[in-house]
Amino acid sequence: MQVSVAVPLAPTSVRRENLPLRAVLGYGAGNFAFSLLGLVVAVNLQFFYTDYVGLSAGLVSWALLFARLFDAFVDPVMGWLSDRTHTRLGRRRPFIVGAAIPLGVAFYLLFAPPELADPARQQGRLLVYMLGFYTLTFLIWTIGAIPYYSLGAELTDDYLERTRVIAVREGWGLTGLLAATILPAYLIHLYGGRHGYAAMGAILGAATAAFLFFSGLVARERPEFQGRPALNPYAGIAATFENRPFRALLAAFASSAIAGAVPATLVIYVAVYIIGTPRWWTDSVPAWLPTWSYYLLLYFLSAVASLPLWNRMARRTGKRATWAVAIVLATGTSAACFWLGPGTVGFFSAILVVGGMSFGNYLALPPSIVADLIDSDEASTGLRREGAYFAIWSFATKAGNAITGFAALQVLEHVGYAPGVPQTELVKMWMLWMYSWFPALWYLISLFALLRFRFTRDDLDQAQRQIGRA
Repeated sequence: MQVSVAVPLAPTSVRRENLPLRAVLGYGAGNFAFSLLGLVVAVNLQFFYTDYVGLSAGLVSWALLFARLFDAFVDPVMGWLSDRTHTRLGRRRPFIVGAAIPLGVAFYLLFAPPELADPARQQGRLLVYMLGFYTLTFLIWTIGAIPYYSLGAELTDDYLERTRVIAVREGWGLTGLLAATILPAYLIHLYGGRHGYAAMGAILGAATAAFLFFSGLVARERPEFQGRPALNPYAGIAATFENRPFRALLAAFASSAIAGAVPATLVIYVAVYIIGTPRWWTDSVPAWLPTWSYYLLLYFLSAVASLPLWNRMARRTGKRATWAVAIVLATGTSAACFWLGPGTVGFFSAILVVGGMSFGNYLALPPSIVADLIDSDEASTGLRREGAYFAIWSFATKAGNAITGFAALQVLEHVGYAPGVPQTELVKMWMLWMYSWFPALWYLISLFALLRFRFTRDDLDQAQRQIGRA
């Protein structure tokens, strides 16, 4: 691989639209891999290490914080490197293909720690293992993911077709999320306990590698975008903030990312220790399907079903207004979770249907808007900086997840959480507060930030006329 340095601008590109379905589907398949791995780690990892491996919640929280913040600060470097890479395969594809197999192996090792006779006396050893492989997994993730998501912004120039490309990509992603709700529970039950987690890591790691490798092989880049100069990684990130609409959009997205981080961290804890498993569930539902797996499945099925609805609404009312509707739904459903209690399976199910619809919008609309703003940036600067934009986008997500996930587990540790036993009323109260009012507040902040965002289809048309792709 050769990284370009100080080369002249590539020839002006021509407008691209009306992508064939096979190109859109082939590109989107890579998101199955990222979503499958991402959800399994986000939902299962902390519960696995606290309740199966024996690492304390406080130490788990420190591992999550360090690894994700380290990964977040690597994003700008990866975005810069991806923007400046010049190879026969393109700027993005070498990283996507190269990350596939190492990512699958690291994922397996993360869920296969050594079994220790007395975990309480060897907390340091367990912490080093978790921290090492968690950091490695998401470092490799970044190497593949930043180029992958950057590629999506350059596939088409059409305002509405961008929503279609992102919707198909996120449809693949939601399929991966659905697989991540069923397969872990089934494999853990099939192979049993810790061995089940290791088997899950091996099987799902192989699937992750296969889908990502396939996507990198079939994706096609625009060769005229190669060889354009880029600022150094952190200067490139700083320069994105000169784009005023992007600043407002990023503030809205980062607030939503913070809002969603705590529920993702605590969903299994709430399912097990707040709602519990009713007797009728045990008597009528297969043993391999725990309630938490059912909740996730319902949530993501609702998200998949909602994608056509949001796509049509975006065509009629615009992307910003459509996203605002979803944020309002997310605020209401988050607040309603405060009234969860023992046996409230039906109530939680209703909440998850509406919340899942909001999540489908969150996946599809904001990245499509970023792609529009990248064209506006090119009209102002002459640079194609998808990597820089999606690096800061990814940084906002990871930093929000790291800090809020850390805080949630620290709170549990300090109020007396004990794995595998009934929790005190104090612990359950804090679980519910963090699962409901905390995200509701941040969704409201996200909505107010979005109201400051101004960028329309007419603005995109004007930018594209300036760069010759109208």
